[in-house]
Amino acid sequence: MSARPARPSPTSLDLTPAQIRIVQQVAEGKSTNAIASDLTITAGTINVQLKHCGQKFGTRGRAAVVHACFVTEQLQRPEMAPLTEAFSEAEIETWRMVAIGATSKEYAARARISHEEALGRVRALRQRVEAENDPHLVTLGWRYGVLSESLLEMASGAVLRLRAGK
Repeated sequence: MSARPARPSPTSLDLTPAQIRIVQQVAEGKSTNAIASDLTITAGTINVQLKHCGQKFGTRGRAAVVHACFVTEQLQRPEMAPLTEAFSEAEIETWRMVAIGATSKEYAARARISHEEALGRVRALRQRVEAENDPHLVTLGWRYGVLSESLLEMASGAVLRLRAGK
């Protein structure tokens, strides 16, 4: 029996065209049912494909998959938008925790705040930028320049690799 490599090879990080179509809609903040309707596939298929995406990147959660796709340029990065008002350090930290796939408990522990405070910060940030959900919040983080390819280490411990030529 041969040993499996500890980390996937860079080519295994490439998503299929079907997976990219799903993640693109997730990044736009669409619900599973809306995506299923748009792509004429089942919600179960979407969930399985997103799970496979997370496994390829070594991430957990839809927001982290969206971030990984922007980092690896498998999704077109959103056009930059000007800020009308600067974001606080707490808001930036919140954005980063969501993007790396940290659970609210992990975020609370890292930030040394209560679990309720962590949940409240995510809700408040979503509301401030009018994000539909956490994956959409990640997309908006890229749009406003708060998130970038410099954020490579995920909460799962996986480190994203930039595509060849970067």
